[in-house]
Amino acid sequence: MPNRSTPDYLFEEAERCFRRSRTDSNMRVELEALGNMFMIKAVELDVKLQKIANGNYAASSPTRV
Repeated sequence: MPNRSTPDYLFEEAERCFRRSRTDSNMRVELEALGNMFMIKAVELDVKLQKIANGNYAASSPTRV
């Protein structure tokens, strides 16, 4: 997975679960729950990465006098 981030990968897995849940009525509840878990983890990780990036940018940006 060299060309995509981990949050992107988790979002894609969530979407895959949601699509599959619409076609497999026997596993609908389980697949939707799994998709929700992937989505939650993706959002949590994305927020953490954004905070880190913003913190690093603020720390490394030159101060104006």
